[in-house]
Amino acid sequence: MYKDQDVVVWGIGWDDPELLGDFQEWLGVTYPFLHDDGSVSVDYATEMAFPSAAFPQDWVIDRDGTFVYGNNYYELDEIVAAIERSL
Repeated sequence: MYKDQDVVVWGIGWDDPELLGDFQEWLGVTYPFLHDDGSVSVDYATEMAFPSAAFPQDWVIDRDGTFVYGNNYYELDEIVAAIERSL
């Protein structure tokens, strides 16, 4: 939907990288999963309106690296709206 607009999707997790690969395969998604050594979580967790350890979390980061959206619940309409505002 946004590929032509240079929107990039990554899954990020801090579990064992092999487990992340297994999870990606189980989900059947084709976007890359990256292993977080803790620095991504630390950098953006303070930006969240709901600083908690609840997972999964959906984040939208704009082209400048600014946190623009986060949620503990999958709300596709909200994610799309955040992406649209960031384009």
